[in-house]
Amino acid sequence: MITIIFDGECPLCQDYVRRLRLAEVAGGVELVDARTTHPAVITAWQNGYDLDQGMLALIGNNAFYGSEAVAALARLSSDSTLFNRLNHAVLSRSGVSRILYPLFKAARRMALTVKGKPALNNPLN
Repeated sequence: MITIIFDGECPLCQDYVRRLRLAEVAGGVELVDARTTHPAVITAWQNGYDLDQGMLALIGNNAFYGSEAVAALARLSSDSTLFNRLNHAVLSRSGVSRILYPLFKAARRMALTVKGKPALNNPLN
């Protein structure tokens, strides 16, 4: 089972996680909006993951955060579409995803600004 916690208000984030087509290769995939009080969101914040700074992918017993989440998901994505093949070729290497992730975060912030949405807040505060 894979759980992906991401900003559900970000259209770029929504599009990305849906295009991955992980269910084809990994079976069950749960997409969780980080703006909710879903138990996985609360646990993530309790464990020190700042969900405003990065997505979280829970794959089996492993947690991958930010650029490492993108790299791990890219390694798992199917090759059924051009997007997935490119995603795997480019982002499956941790070094490349680490370099590109700040650009993804900047694009997310711009998309949220355009939509008039605030940053994510830690629900534990």
